[in-house]
Amino acid sequence: MSESNKISNGMNPNLMEQNYPIDFRSEEAKELGNHIKNRRSVVLTGMKRVGISNFLRFFLYHDGISKKYLGDKKYFIIPVDLNDLVEREVYPFWVLTFKRLADAVEKSDMPLNIKKQIDLYFLDSIQSQDLFLTIDYLRKSLIYLCEKEYLPTIFFIRFDRMKDALTHDLFANIQGLLDATHNRLSYVFTSARTLDHIEPTIFTKQSMLVLSDNVYIKPAKKEDTKIIFEKSIKQYHLKLDEQTINELLKLVDGHTQYLLFALISLREANQNIESNKLFEFLKNDERILLQSEELWESLTSQEQDILLRAVANKPLNIDQLKQGEYLINTGFFDPKTLKI
Repeated sequence: MSESNKISNGMNPNLMEQNYPIDFRSEEAKELGNHIKNRRSVVLTGMKRVGISNFLRFFLYHDGISKKYLGDKKYFIIPVDLNDLVEREVYPFWVLTFKRLADAVEKSDMPLNIKKQIDLYFLDSIQSQDLFLTIDYLRKSLIYLCEKEYLPTIFFIRFDRMKDALTHDLFANIQGLLDATHNRLSYVFTSARTLDHIEPTIFTKQSMLVLSDNVYIKPAKKEDTKIIFEKSIKQYHLKLDEQTINELLKLVDGHTQYLLFALISLREANQNIESNKLFEFLKNDERILLQSEELWESLTSQEQDILLRAVANKPLNIDQLKQGEYLINTGFFDPKTLKI
Protein backbone atom coordinates (compact mmCIF):
# COMPACT_ATOMS: atom_id res chain seq x y z
CA MET A 1 0.00 0.00 0.00
CA SER A 2 1.90 3.02 -1.23
CA GLU A 3 1.87 6.48 0.32
CA SER A 4 -0.63 7.52 -2.32
CA ASN A 5 -2.94 4.73 -1.26
CA LYS A 6 -2.94 5.81 2.37
CA ILE A 7 -4.11 9.25 1.31
CA SER A 8 -6.66 7.77 -1.06
CA ASN A 9 -8.30 5.96 1.82
CA GLY A 10 -8.94 9.23 3.61
CA MET A 11 -6.69 9.05 6.67
CA ASN A 12 -8.71 10.19 9.65
CA PRO A 13 -6.82 10.96 12.88
CA ASN A 14 -10.05 10.47 14.83
CA LEU A 15 -10.21 6.75 14.00
CA MET A 16 -9.00 4.97 17.13
CA GLU A 17 -8.07 1.92 15.03
CA GLN A 18 -5.21 3.92 13.51
CA ASN A 19 -3.58 3.91 16.92
CA TYR A 20 -3.84 0.17 17.57
CA PRO A 21 -0.56 -1.76 17.93
CA ILE A 22 0.51 -3.14 14.56
CA ASP A 23 0.16 -6.74 15.80
CA PHE A 24 -3.62 -6.32 16.36
CA ARG A 25 -5.42 -9.34 14.84
CA SER A 26 -2.15 -10.30 13.18
CA GLU A 27 -3.37 -13.66 11.85
CA GLU A 28 -6.34 -12.11 10.05
CA ALA A 29 -4.25 -9.18 8.78
CA LYS A 30 -1.56 -11.49 7.42
CA GLU A 31 -4.13 -13.69 5.66
CA LEU A 32 -5.93 -10.72 4.12
CA GLY A 33 -2.62 -9.17 3.05
CA ASN A 34 -1.62 -12.40 1.32
CA HIS A 35 -4.89 -12.48 -0.63
CA ILE A 36 -4.38 -8.90 -1.79
CA LYS A 37 -0.76 -9.55 -2.78
CA ASN A 38 -1.79 -12.66 -4.70
CA ARG A 39 -4.67 -10.76 -6.37
CA ARG A 40 -7.08 -13.35 -5.01
CA SER A 41 -10.55 -12.13 -4.07
CA VAL A 42 -11.84 -13.04 -0.63
CA VAL A 43 -15.08 -13.11 1.37
CA LEU A 44 -14.61 -12.13 5.03
CA THR A 45 -17.40 -13.88 6.92
CA GLY A 46 -18.33 -13.56 10.58
CA MET A 47 -21.27 -13.38 12.95
CA LYS A 48 -23.15 -10.08 13.02
CA ARG A 49 -21.30 -7.16 14.64
CA VAL A 50 -18.41 -9.34 15.70
CA GLY A 51 -15.88 -6.67 14.75
CA ILE A 52 -15.17 -7.10 11.02
CA SER A 53 -15.59 -3.36 10.39
CA ASN A 54 -13.35 -2.62 13.36
CA PHE A 55 -10.68 -4.91 11.88
CA LEU A 56 -11.06 -3.37 8.42
CA ARG A 57 -10.67 0.18 9.74
CA PHE A 58 -7.41 -0.97 11.31
CA PHE A 59 -6.28 -2.69 8.11
CA LEU A 60 -7.29 0.11 5.75
CA TYR A 61 -6.06 3.10 7.71
CA HIS A 62 -3.18 2.07 9.99
CA ASP A 63 0.17 3.50 8.88
CA GLY A 64 2.10 0.28 9.46
CA ILE A 65 -0.05 -2.11 7.41
CA SER A 66 1.70 -1.53 4.08
CA LYS A 67 5.18 -2.32 5.34
CA LYS A 68 4.16 -5.31 7.45
CA TYR A 69 1.57 -7.05 5.28
CA LEU A 70 1.66 -5.76 1.67
CA GLY A 71 5.01 -4.55 0.40
CA ASP A 72 6.00 -1.92 -2.12
CA LYS A 73 3.71 -2.48 -5.11
CA LYS A 74 1.10 0.18 -5.91
CA TYR A 75 -1.90 -1.43 -4.26
CA PHE A 76 -4.88 0.87 -4.53
CA ILE A 77 -7.73 0.30 -2.09
CA ILE A 78 -11.31 1.41 -2.76
CA PRO A 79 -13.58 0.97 0.31
CA VAL A 80 -17.28 0.79 -0.62
CA ASP A 81 -19.42 0.67 2.53
CA LEU A 82 -22.88 -0.48 1.50
CA ASN A 83 -24.33 1.15 4.61
CA ASP A 84 -24.10 4.27 2.43
CA LEU A 85 -26.46 2.72 -0.10
CA VAL A 86 -29.92 4.27 0.34
CA GLU A 87 -31.58 2.18 -2.39
CA ARG A 88 -30.46 -1.44 -2.36
CA GLU A 89 -30.74 -1.83 -6.09
CA VAL A 90 -28.29 -2.68 -8.84
CA TYR A 91 -27.90 0.74 -10.48
CA PRO A 92 -27.30 2.66 -7.19
CA PHE A 93 -24.85 -0.10 -6.21
CA TRP A 94 -22.68 0.54 -9.27
CA VAL A 95 -22.99 4.33 -8.96
CA LEU A 96 -21.80 4.15 -5.33
CA THR A 97 -18.93 1.85 -6.33
CA PHE A 98 -17.80 4.23 -9.08
CA LYS A 99 -18.21 7.26 -6.77
CA ARG A 100 -15.99 5.68 -4.12
CA LEU A 101 -13.36 4.86 -6.74
CA ALA A 102 -13.44 8.46 -8.02
CA ASP A 103 -13.23 9.77 -4.43
CA ALA A 104 -10.25 7.54 -3.68
CA VAL A 105 -8.41 8.70 -6.78
CA GLU A 106 -9.16 12.36 -6.04
CA LYS A 107 -7.83 12.09 -2.45
CA SER A 108 -4.67 10.30 -3.57
CA ASP A 109 -1.38 11.80 -4.69
CA MET A 110 -1.74 10.30 -8.16
CA PRO A 111 -0.60 12.51 -11.04
CA LEU A 112 -3.10 15.15 -12.10
CA ASN A 113 -3.63 13.63 -15.54
CA ILE A 114 -4.82 10.36 -13.96
CA LYS A 115 -7.20 12.22 -11.66
CA LYS A 116 -8.63 14.17 -14.57
CA GLN A 117 -9.17 11.06 -16.67
CA ILE A 118 -10.99 9.18 -13.88
CA ASP A 119 -13.06 12.26 -13.09
CA LEU A 120 -14.02 12.56 -16.76
CA TYR A 121 -15.11 8.90 -16.90
CA PHE A 122 -17.18 9.36 -13.74
CA LEU A 123 -18.88 12.55 -14.91
CA ASP A 124 -19.73 10.92 -18.24
CA SER A 125 -21.27 7.98 -16.41
CA ILE A 126 -23.39 10.24 -14.19
CA GLN A 127 -24.63 12.22 -17.16
CA SER A 128 -25.60 9.04 -18.97
CA GLN A 129 -27.84 7.83 -16.11
CA ASP A 130 -27.54 4.44 -17.76
CA LEU A 131 -26.61 1.18 -16.00
CA PHE A 132 -24.71 -0.30 -18.94
CA LEU A 133 -22.66 2.88 -19.54
CA THR A 134 -21.96 3.31 -15.82
CA ILE A 135 -20.45 -0.17 -15.63
CA ASP A 136 -18.59 0.41 -18.90
CA TYR A 137 -17.00 3.65 -17.65
CA LEU A 138 -16.11 1.92 -14.38
CA ARG A 139 -14.48 -0.84 -16.42
CA LYS A 140 -12.52 1.74 -18.43
CA SER A 141 -11.40 3.45 -15.21
CA LEU A 142 -10.13 0.21 -13.69
CA ILE A 143 -8.32 -0.77 -16.88
CA TYR A 144 -6.76 2.71 -17.04
CA LEU A 145 -5.51 2.45 -13.44
CA CYS A 146 -4.06 -0.99 -14.16
CA GLU A 147 -2.30 0.38 -17.23
CA LYS A 148 -0.73 2.98 -14.95
CA GLU A 149 0.58 0.05 -12.85
CA TYR A 150 -1.89 0.41 -9.96
CA LEU A 151 -3.40 -2.74 -8.48
CA PRO A 152 -6.95 -1.90 -7.38
CA THR A 153 -8.82 -3.80 -4.69
CA ILE A 154 -12.48 -2.98 -4.12
CA PHE A 155 -13.76 -3.63 -0.59
CA PHE A 156 -17.50 -4.29 -0.68
CA ILE A 157 -18.23 -3.82 3.01
CA ARG A 158 -21.52 -5.35 4.23
CA PHE A 159 -22.17 -6.90 0.81
CA ASP A 160 -25.01 -8.96 2.28
CA ARG A 161 -27.11 -5.79 2.34
CA MET A 162 -27.56 -6.45 -1.40
CA LYS A 163 -29.08 -9.92 -0.87
CA ASP A 164 -32.54 -8.89 -2.12
CA ALA A 165 -31.13 -7.31 -5.28
CA LEU A 166 -28.68 -10.00 -6.34
CA THR A 167 -29.02 -11.08 -9.97
CA HIS A 168 -27.06 -13.21 -12.40
CA ASP A 169 -26.24 -10.00 -14.32
CA LEU A 170 -24.79 -8.37 -11.20
CA PHE A 171 -22.57 -11.38 -10.58
CA ALA A 172 -21.59 -11.48 -14.27
CA ASN A 173 -20.55 -7.82 -14.15
CA ILE A 174 -18.53 -8.36 -10.97
CA GLN A 175 -16.71 -11.21 -12.72
CA GLY A 176 -16.48 -9.19 -15.94
CA LEU A 177 -14.43 -6.47 -14.28
CA LEU A 178 -11.94 -9.10 -13.15
CA ASP A 179 -11.66 -10.42 -16.69
CA ALA A 180 -11.34 -6.92 -18.18
CA THR A 181 -8.38 -6.13 -15.91
CA HIS A 182 -6.81 -9.56 -16.47
CA ASN A 183 -7.25 -10.27 -12.76
CA ARG A 184 -5.16 -7.31 -11.68
CA LEU A 185 -8.33 -6.20 -9.89
CA SER A 186 -9.37 -8.07 -6.74
CA TYR A 187 -12.32 -7.88 -4.36
CA VAL A 188 -12.84 -8.14 -0.63
CA PHE A 189 -16.44 -8.82 0.36
CA THR A 190 -17.63 -8.75 3.97
CA SER A 191 -20.75 -10.64 4.92
CA ALA A 192 -22.40 -12.39 7.85
CA ARG A 193 -22.75 -15.43 5.57
CA THR A 194 -20.77 -16.81 2.66
CA LEU A 195 -22.08 -15.62 -0.71
CA ASP A 196 -23.13 -19.10 -1.84
CA HIS A 197 -25.29 -19.29 1.30
CA ILE A 198 -26.93 -15.90 0.67
CA GLU A 199 -27.93 -16.74 -2.91
CA PRO A 200 -26.85 -20.28 -3.91
CA THR A 201 -28.50 -20.14 -7.36
CA ILE A 202 -26.30 -17.16 -8.33
CA PHE A 203 -23.17 -17.63 -6.26
CA THR A 204 -22.82 -21.37 -6.76
CA LYS A 205 -20.10 -23.18 -4.85
CA GLN A 206 -18.34 -23.97 -8.11
CA SER A 207 -18.36 -20.34 -9.30
CA MET A 208 -17.20 -19.12 -5.88
CA LEU A 209 -14.21 -21.45 -5.99
CA VAL A 210 -13.14 -19.61 -9.13
CA LEU A 211 -14.00 -16.12 -7.87
CA SER A 212 -12.88 -16.05 -4.24
CA ASP A 213 -11.87 -17.77 -1.02
CA ASN A 214 -13.74 -17.68 2.28
CA VAL A 215 -11.97 -16.34 5.35
CA TYR A 216 -13.85 -16.56 8.63
CA ILE A 217 -13.41 -13.76 11.16
CA LYS A 218 -13.97 -15.13 14.64
CA PRO A 219 -14.39 -13.07 17.81
CA ALA A 220 -11.15 -11.37 18.77
CA LYS A 221 -8.60 -13.17 20.89
CA LYS A 222 -8.20 -12.00 24.48
CA GLU A 223 -5.13 -9.87 23.74
CA ASP A 224 -6.90 -8.19 20.79
CA THR A 225 -10.07 -7.62 22.84
CA LYS A 226 -7.93 -5.93 25.48
CA ILE A 227 -6.51 -3.57 22.83
CA ILE A 228 -10.06 -2.57 21.79
CA PHE A 229 -11.01 -2.20 25.45
CA GLU A 230 -8.03 -0.01 26.33
CA LYS A 231 -8.63 2.30 23.37
CA SER A 232 -12.42 2.43 23.88
CA ILE A 233 -12.56 2.95 27.63
CA LYS A 234 -10.95 6.38 27.27
CA GLN A 235 -14.08 7.54 25.43
CA TYR A 236 -16.32 6.51 28.31
CA HIS A 237 -14.26 7.97 31.19
CA LEU A 238 -14.57 4.76 33.18
CA LYS A 239 -12.33 3.54 35.98
CA LEU A 240 -12.67 -0.20 36.50
CA ASP A 241 -10.67 -2.39 38.85
CA GLU A 242 -8.59 -5.25 37.47
CA GLN A 243 -11.03 -7.95 38.60
CA THR A 244 -13.96 -6.25 36.88
CA ILE A 245 -11.93 -5.76 33.69
CA ASN A 246 -10.96 -9.44 33.59
CA GLU A 247 -14.58 -10.51 34.15
CA LEU A 248 -15.81 -8.08 31.47
CA LEU A 249 -13.33 -9.37 28.87
CA LYS A 250 -14.32 -12.94 29.75
CA LEU A 251 -18.03 -12.21 29.33
CA VAL A 252 -17.81 -10.38 25.98
CA ASP A 253 -15.53 -13.17 24.71
CA GLY A 254 -14.03 -11.17 21.86
CA HIS A 255 -17.33 -9.86 20.43
CA THR A 256 -16.69 -6.17 19.75
CA GLN A 257 -20.30 -4.96 19.88
CA TYR A 258 -20.93 -6.67 23.21
CA LEU A 259 -17.84 -4.95 24.60
CA LEU A 260 -18.92 -1.49 23.42
CA PHE A 261 -22.50 -1.97 24.70
CA ALA A 262 -21.12 -3.14 28.05
CA LEU A 263 -18.95 -0.02 28.39
CA ILE A 264 -21.93 2.21 27.57
CA SER A 265 -24.06 0.38 30.14
CA LEU A 266 -21.40 0.72 32.85
CA ARG A 267 -21.01 4.42 32.13
CA GLU A 268 -24.76 5.01 32.31
CA ALA A 269 -25.00 3.11 35.60
CA ASN A 270 -22.60 5.64 37.14
CA GLN A 271 -21.69 3.19 39.89
CA ASN A 272 -19.21 0.43 40.53
CA ILE A 273 -20.56 -2.99 39.62
CA GLU A 274 -18.92 -5.85 41.50
CA SER A 275 -17.33 -8.39 39.18
CA ASN A 276 -19.48 -11.26 40.50
CA LYS A 277 -22.62 -9.26 39.66
CA LEU A 278 -21.49 -8.06 36.24
CA PHE A 279 -23.22 -10.78 34.23
CA GLU A 280 -26.58 -10.20 35.91
CA PHE A 281 -26.20 -6.47 35.35
CA LEU A 282 -25.27 -6.70 31.67
CA LYS A 283 -27.76 -9.37 30.63
CA ASN A 284 -30.62 -6.98 31.47
CA ASP A 285 -29.30 -4.23 29.21
CA GLU A 286 -31.77 -3.78 26.34
CA ARG A 287 -29.03 -3.20 23.75
CA ILE A 288 -27.28 -6.41 24.72
CA LEU A 289 -30.57 -8.31 24.66
CA LEU A 290 -31.34 -7.00 21.16
CA GLN A 291 -27.85 -7.91 19.98
CA SER A 292 -28.31 -11.43 21.31
CA GLU A 293 -31.70 -11.71 19.61
CA GLU A 294 -30.18 -10.54 16.32
CA LEU A 295 -27.47 -13.19 16.53
CA TRP A 296 -29.99 -15.89 17.44
CA GLU A 297 -32.38 -14.97 14.64
CA SER A 298 -29.55 -14.95 12.09
CA LEU A 299 -29.24 -18.73 12.55
CA THR A 300 -31.29 -21.43 10.90
CA SER A 301 -33.53 -23.55 13.15
CA GLN A 302 -31.09 -26.42 12.68
CA GLU A 303 -28.17 -24.25 13.79
CA GLN A 304 -30.16 -23.03 16.78
CA ASP A 305 -30.75 -26.62 17.90
CA ILE A 306 -27.05 -27.44 17.53
CA LEU A 307 -26.03 -24.32 19.45
CA LEU A 308 -28.39 -25.20 22.30
CA ARG A 309 -26.81 -28.64 22.50
CA ALA A 310 -23.35 -27.08 22.52
CA VAL A 311 -24.28 -24.66 25.31
CA ALA A 312 -25.67 -27.56 27.34
CA ASN A 313 -22.44 -29.48 26.59
CA LYS A 314 -24.40 -32.32 25.07
CA PRO A 315 -22.51 -34.59 22.66
CA LEU A 316 -22.65 -33.82 18.94
CA ASN A 317 -22.25 -36.49 16.32
CA ILE A 318 -20.32 -36.13 13.07
CA ASP A 319 -23.40 -35.09 11.08
CA GLN A 320 -24.31 -32.39 13.61
CA LEU A 321 -20.78 -31.04 13.54
CA LYS A 322 -20.96 -30.83 9.75
CA GLN A 323 -24.36 -29.10 9.92
CA GLY A 324 -22.89 -26.68 12.48
CA GLU A 325 -19.87 -25.69 10.38
CA TYR A 326 -20.97 -22.05 10.24
CA LEU A 327 -21.27 -21.93 14.04
CA ILE A 328 -17.82 -23.43 14.44
CA ASN A 329 -16.10 -21.41 11.69
CA THR A 330 -17.47 -18.10 13.01
CA GLY A 331 -16.71 -18.88 16.64
CA PHE A 332 -20.14 -19.43 18.18
CA PHE A 333 -18.60 -22.41 19.95
CA ASP A 334 -15.43 -24.49 19.92
CA PRO A 335 -16.06 -28.20 19.24
CA LYS A 336 -12.86 -29.10 21.09
CA THR A 337 -14.58 -28.25 24.35
CA LEU A 338 -17.55 -30.56 23.69
CA LYS A 339 -18.27 -34.23 24.06
CA ILE A 340 -18.35 -36.03 20.71
